[in-house]
Amino acid sequence: MAVTKRIFQLSKEFERDEKEIIAFLATQGIKVSNRLSAVSEEAYTMLKAKFAAPPEPEPAPEPAPQPVQEVKETAPVESAETPAQQAQPNQQNQPAQGSKKKKKKNKPPQPAETTEQTQQPQQPGEEQTEEPTFKVISDEKVANMAKRTQTILCEGIKAGNEFINRYSKNASSIVEVNDKNKPMLTATMDTWGVLHNHKFEYPDSSPVRYWQSVAKLMTRAFKIVNAFGLANKEALAQMRNAMISLGTKYQPREIFTDEENQTFEEQQKLLFISFGHGMGFVNDNLYDLKLKAERMKAKYERMSFLEYVTNPQDELRSNERVPFNELVEAVVYSIRGIARRFDFYQNNKERVDNIVKSFFEWIDGYAKLKEQGADAAKLEKYLELEEKFVSISEFMSFDNLLNIPKKKHKPAVFDKIIEILQNYRDNLDDPDAERDFKYKIRGVTNIIYKPKEYVFVYRFAGLEPQKDYRPPEEIAAAEAAKKAAEAETNKQEENPADNDEA
Repeated sequence: MAVTKRIFQLSKEFERDEKEIIAFLATQGIKVSNRLSAVSEEAYTMLKAKFAAPPEPEPAPEPAPQPVQEVKETAPVESAETPAQQAQPNQQNQPAQGSKKKKKKNKPPQPAETTEQTQQPQQPGEEQTEEPTFKVISDEKVANMAKRTQTILCEGIKAGNEFINRYSKNASSIVEVNDKNKPMLTATMDTWGVLHNHKFEYPDSSPVRYWQSVAKLMTRAFKIVNAFGLANKEALAQMRNAMISLGTKYQPREIFTDEENQTFEEQQKLLFISFGHGMGFVNDNLYDLKLKAERMKAKYERMSFLEYVTNPQDELRSNERVPFNELVEAVVYSIRGIARRFDFYQNNKERVDNIVKSFFEWIDGYAKLKEQGADAAKLEKYLELEEKFVSISEFMSFDNLLNIPKKKHKPAVFDKIIEILQNYRDNLDDPDAERDFKYKIRGVTNIIYKPKEYVFVYRFAGLEPQKDYRPPEEIAAAEAAKKAAEAETNKQEENPADNDEA
């Protein structure tokens, strides 16, 4: 039986674009619907003759010698020009048909007349060698190759870093991972950890392969996350209990307006995402994407080919898909965020617990002010300070230095800022409270050497350059001391020579 070949297989065999093959078959009266269509053996022979490399003996039996003899009379005139003029077409044909063999054939006839006979028959033969046999790569393919090359290089570097950081320190860990073949979830995990020994067959080449790879990717991510949960079961339970107040649904208060309730609800969700481990939220996302992949796979099994071909708005055609490598990176970043938040809580338990407790104290304090009938300006200032508290708490959760146990002294700066902020909140009625707040924050910025933290704290407090935030009495005392020192120096400068001579 003859082997049936389809358009996409012929495209790989002849190294031609699928659209070019379909267009050629259309010119031959053969209608092809899409890239999955099969071709007959006769059509395959036509395509092979069209796109395959032409055999060497074909150019020989071309025109008869009679029209060439008519050109012999003008051969002496054109003999000086023809070598230069005909050099270019010969150079184009030589790589396709083999330059060495043609040179051997053209060497024996030495007269100019015979050279013309061997050269001119190639002109009608140009129709066969019009399309080169070497592979022509489009700009789009070159761009895709560049992207894939860059991705491979990046993944290679990341895999090397992961191996050095995790396995080179302890040889026993290498044996454990190689035996079980299950990479562990860490805060620095990269795509290597998910794709390690996991086969994905060209997921972007077809929609079916794409959704099959997505389902397989979600399964691998589930296993990694669940293994992390089992390995840290007790610690995660302790963390979950600490975060339960943030994770529960916000309960609106009647004394607040709808806008105020919405603000507090959004802040509560933000703090939970920043400090909570988020395993349930991540697992829900993974599960939803896995279900979608399974549904899409089932739809392709029951698809209508006619609808797929004729309707450009068909769901299986028009549904845009995220490139698979981007999806992998997003999944990896999401699941490793679980480990990052877990490590942060383990290194900053007391600090995180204090932030969670303080958040609800801020809300209770605002409700108390409204019950007491505080004026609008005071309420507005209170909300402004409460937003600053949430802002610095979120910034603290993403500061890389806070995740390093060796630098536990570093967060003391943030703790001091929160303490100054809460002191400002408790003394809103004091007219000097704002100046005192900025003065103390200005003192904190003097011991911050990290540019990112310095700029954040500077903007957080609303500081202005070249402005003195000291108390008025302190400024007056400093100016008096300065004037006294200047007077003393002037007195000594009046008679320095007399004092020295005496």
